[in-house]
Amino acid sequence: MTIRPGDSGDITAVLGLFDRAVEWLVARGQTGQWGDEPWTGNAKREALVERLAASGGLRVAVMDGKVVGAVSLGVAPDYVAPATVSELYVEALVTDRRHKGAGIGTALLRTGREEGIAQGVSRLRVDCWAGAEGELVRYYESQGFTRDTEFVVADHPRGPWHGQVLVQPL
Repeated sequence: MTIRPGDSGDITAVLGLFDRAVEWLVARGQTGQWGDEPWTGNAKREALVERLAASGGLRVAVMDGKVVGAVSLGVAPDYVAPATVSELYVEALVTDRRHKGAGIGTALLRTGREEGIAQGVSRLRVDCWAGAEGELVRYYESQGFTRDTEFVVADHPRGPWHGQVLVQPL
């Protein structure tokens, strides 16, 4: 597996990763994270991936010539408290569920840590859906993050969206 900077040429592949992740979540009855519809064909979701691709912070994991994961490193979204120290924020992390257990997410988060250290920032921060009995929160904890604050996006299209901010000092 290699990790390289992503760009507009990766938009279709990254949308496909999100589509397969949604399909996997739906099959598990977990529509609270990203809903139950594909990202491809959703103008708002496509615009988000286009923004991530143009941001300069997109990194993609490639195996056998195919994009199998993506992380976007940038700044915190409006729905979480602003940074109080220098940081990189994990805006999005998605991996191909067909390669579950291959360490793709771990490698992408390691890239984020390495880039943060190289930039001299103090921490890496991420937020995630806190539903499904905290499975995703526990995943980030297994990656060295600690819980910071909980939040609720009250005006979320599918009703209140409960999230957790996690932090990792660099």
